[in-house]
Amino acid sequence: MTLHTKPRVVIYGVGQYGSHIARFAVRKGWPIVAAFNRAGAKVGQDLGRAIGLERDLGVVVQDCETGDYEALRGKADIGIVAQTNTLKVNLPAYRRLLGAGLNVGCHGSESYLPYGCDPITAAEIDELAKKNGVTFTGSGIWDMSRIWSGILLAGPCTEIKSLYHSSITDAQGQANSLQQAKQVGMGGTVDEFYAMKLDRTPLPISYKTIPEHVLVALGYTITETVAKVEPVVFDVSVPTWYVPEGSFPAGTVVGARILADIHTKEAVTAKAKIELRLFQPGEVEHMYWEMDGMPHTRIRVERDDSAHATAACLFNRIPDIIAAAPGIQPVYRLGPLKSSALI
Repeated sequence: MTLHTKPRVVIYGVGQYGSHIARFAVRKGWPIVAAFNRAGAKVGQDLGRAIGLERDLGVVVQDCETGDYEALRGKADIGIVAQTNTLKVNLPAYRRLLGAGLNVGCHGSESYLPYGCDPITAAEIDELAKKNGVTFTGSGIWDMSRIWSGILLAGPCTEIKSLYHSSITDAQGQANSLQQAKQVGMGGTVDEFYAMKLDRTPLPISYKTIPEHVLVALGYTITETVAKVEPVVFDVSVPTWYVPEGSFPAGTVVGARILADIHTKEAVTAKAKIELRLFQPGEVEHMYWEMDGMPHTRIRVERDDSAHATAACLFNRIPDIIAAAPGIQPVYRLGPLKSSALI
């Protein structure tokens, strides 16, 4: 695909992010070949109506379980999967699209570094992609704000001793729902939080891959990672629209903190502290990286509209994914994220 060729896109999952990407494609005149969604009200609708454009696009949303994927062969370049964060749950979508000869770009935290999350599922994805001569890549807001910001920060260093990554993400921002908030223990007690056993869920597994991804990109060999999840609790009340009272009282769990400690064969270490929680007045959603090296470097990335930025990053990766070698290709192998403004 040349720079000015318009990719032919398939949307798999017509939710928040899939709808964003579909609207981006419509604005740019990128052909949308087909759209799939789980059974429900959107199936049978014209995609334009389903994504809120108030006009028809001539693409009817198909049931993902019964859709005709073989009809896509040779007619589409890439399928965008916007379902869940978990590789294993998304695997049927990957099998259908990769098996039909489509490249796949996935919005899902485990898709960024699949072998670091679920090696068995990752091996199947890689094998299927290579068999069909296509590429699998996970992308979204982590691409720019977490992974590539860390990689670029290391650029001036002639020596690196350790890496530190932290972030705070607004759990009631535009990209989050009440269901997502409950998944990080919000609104309960500390005892209720620990009873959720979040250490055994994909939450710490996927977030630990952020510093792992950067270390791998810089050429280091990971030997051990320890990750855990703990509750975030404030000693003051915190405003929220999640409850009729308008705030959670002091001592209520307002989110989760993921802590990761990583060691490498080369003795370079990394630590991460990632918080998904309610914000207090004046706080700004941001990502932070610090390199202890020569020279000592730091970078902070702030963001205003996480939902738009997440979808836009994956959308802008589409040309890179189509042009990449077959198999799983993490974003660090594809180069820094580029704007699609001229495509």
